[in-house]
Amino acid sequence: MNRQPTKANLNDVVALTAREVGLVVAPETVATRKVLLQLLTRAVQQLMDTNFEGLMQVLYRIDVDENRVKAAFGLQQDVAQQIALLILEREEQKVITRAAYKRR
Repeated sequence: MNRQPTKANLNDVVALTAREVGLVVAPETVATRKVLLQLLTRAVQQLMDTNFEGLMQVLYRIDVDENRVKAAFGLQQDVAQQIALLILEREEQKVITRAAYKRR
């Protein structure tokens, strides 16, 4: 997804991601998408190391595309960052879609 979220959208993305992934972070403390990606990457790496089944459940619950997840796991490096990016992109999609329907 190429669309950069606005600050309001970013707060919504942080709140949604924190709730669905289990991050303990206040939306107003995350100033940029890059910071959120870094936090999410650490969380994904921890899940990969300690609770892989839990990570798979999170990915399923968030509805991250299975083929893109498989492709990310096939990488030699930066797997956690790629999975975190997939989660972030999916959460951004949800926030944008919800905002569009809310305006109707």
